[in-house]
Amino acid sequence: MALVRHDTDLWSAEYELAWQGGWVPIPVRMTVIRLRTGELVLHSPAPLDAELRSALDALGPVRFVVVPGAHGRFAAAAARAYPAAEVLEDPGARWPGELESLRVRGFRLPEVVLFHRLSRTLVITDLCFNIQRSPHRIARAFFRANGMWQRFGPSRIIRALAVSSRAELRSSLERVEAWDFARILPGHGDPVEQPSRTLLRETWGLSG
Repeated sequence: MALVRHDTDLWSAEYELAWQGGWVPIPVRMTVIRLRTGELVLHSPAPLDAELRSALDALGPVRFVVVPGAHGRFAAAAARAYPAAEVLEDPGARWPGELESLRVRGFRLPEVVLFHRLSRTLVITDLCFNIQRSPHRIARAFFRANGMWQRFGPSRIIRALAVSSRAELRSSLERVEAWDFARILPGHGDPVEQPSRTLLRETWGLSG
């Protein structure tokens, strides 16, 4: 698995995960952020094959593994591979002024978003999808039926079932909008370059 560089001290690796009983291969992204100390933060750890391990080791020591919600399948393997790393469900104010984090409220999935100030990049997991391509016919049909094919936004299932409080969700998204982001790296799908600051609220129907 190869790392792709997006910006200064920002990379990601994408892999396919067998979803829906193996019928729907879905793209999943691990984001890698290098702190000023040279230490690495892994957000949503991926399976660590030899190529990826070598690429990460060349960047710096892995010291933090952020595991939001359903993206923890490979967290135990990452912890074994990097025993000096801290595994965090919610980092809180761990890296003030450099890497901000926010636990999204009003959302039943434990979504933790990060904002990397140096690259002005927002990292999300299941809050919104941006799946633009797939070689799998059944997967394309499923994504289309679930409202997550070639568009940025939440899936129909998540929109219907994952919101516990629209007011709290709106408040969380407004806090995210206060960050000066110029890119969104979703947990599933392609990066979004130069998004509007209100894009998340708009896709959730919480703007205005």
